[in-house]
Amino acid sequence: MRSAFILPLALTLPLLVAGCMQAESAVQAPVIRPVKLFAVDNLIAKDYRSFPASVTANSRAELSFRISGQLTELALLEGQQVTEGSLLARLDDRDARNNLMTREAEHELLAADYQRKAALLKRKLISQAEFDSTQAQLKAAKAALAAARDQLSYTRLTAPFGGTIAKRLVDNHQQVQPNQAVLTLQNNRLLDVSVQLPETLIAGLKRVTAPADLDASVSFSAFPGHKFKASFKEYSTQITPGTQAYEVVFSLPQPDTFQLLPGMSAELTLRLGTMEAGKTAAIVPVSAIDKRDLDGLVQVWRYQADSGLVTPVPVTLGRVSTQGIEVLSGLSQGDEIVSAGVNQLRVGMKVKPLHWQRGV
Repeated sequence: MRSAFILPLALTLPLLVAGCMQAESAVQAPVIRPVKLFAVDNLIAKDYRSFPASVTANSRAELSFRISGQLTELALLEGQQVTEGSLLARLDDRDARNNLMTREAEHELLAADYQRKAALLKRKLISQAEFDSTQAQLKAAKAALAAARDQLSYTRLTAPFGGTIAKRLVDNHQQVQPNQAVLTLQNNRLLDVSVQLPETLIAGLKRVTAPADLDASVSFSAFPGHKFKASFKEYSTQITPGTQAYEVVFSLPQPDTFQLLPGMSAELTLRLGTMEAGKTAAIVPVSAIDKRDLDGLVQVWRYQADSGLVTPVPVTLGRVSTQGIEVLSGLSQGDEIVSAGVNQLRVGMKVKPLHWQRGV
């Protein structure tokens, strides 16, 4: 009788134990997510900034003839200096001269006929209509004469400004067509140095009251240890395609002791002065930047060591370098931010620092 009672109890006991284990697993404590942290402990002064620069000639023109013809004079060499108004090339002008003499003869004949018709009209020996016809023919002859003179002038190619022959694109005695490039002329006495500034810096140009506020100098890899003073010229208000930057141009006069040429590798160092005096920036990993899909706000996640919580902090970004991305505002010395997996974080989420162990 006792065995009949014990057997059902023994069968029920494993089921009770399994039910207790399931209840315990259901009330387990939530897992705290480990995160990789980055300490902001290296703030840099932002008064001086360096940017890769593009060097071009202040004035550059591809010169061509307005008419077709055969070159009879082109003795210039690449790199040769020319002055404004000097003759650069000439076309065969025999046809143009013959056409000019024909138009001059026609104009003289009609001018004489006009004088006679004017005298006859005063004596009322001809009609007003006949005089008007002669007057119109004289005006047409004047226009034809002016066009012939222009055609003759088009056989000469002169320098619109003083500079250097950068490229000779045709040879002497060659047949050229209208608007075919013959020479490339550059004014190297004044160079343009252009850089790309991020939108956070270009916005500050509005607060610059004088060109002296933008203290800029240019260094060239061909002349290490030398810096050349540059002055602000202009800036574009249209974004450069493919970037979030705007072009800013500085002027650099040609020094007396060095020969600076367009296309040289250069770096422009810019002191922003009153735009950002006394401000600092931090370089953080690119993986620490989080951009919200809802409104495009750029932020980082700051870790609070006392509570273990993370909170979003809006930041302003600067340029990207090999060390990381520059944060212009929003962070302070000693802040700790999450540097990986930021898209998995939520407001009020509790995390713990990730500690690497040997063999893990």
